[in-house]
Amino acid sequence: MTELEQQLMEQNKTLLAQNQALLEQVRQLNEQIQCITKKLFGSSSEKTKVADGQISLFDSDHFLKKQRQLRNKPSKRSRIDVKNKKEEKQN
Repeated sequence: MTELEQQLMEQNKTLLAQNQALLEQVRQLNEQIQCITKKLFGSSSEKTKVADGQISLFDSDHFLKKQRQLRNKPSKRSRIDVKNKKEEKQN
């Protein structure tokens, strides 16, 4: 083996070792990025508390259900108006 071939073999070993070290560094940095991204944009461990009878702004199904109930339920005023109209008809 010539001197040039030996130098090239050594250089190849050095470059392969550097490549492995850099690949490991990239892997670690990607893990850090994933962890930080999850902390920034992931779901929070804090739970929102809703008082009894209070509608949550974040629970749209509950809100829509309440709206439908209110729409379908006649108000006290409208029941009184109906009662008064019935009485007027009887007089």
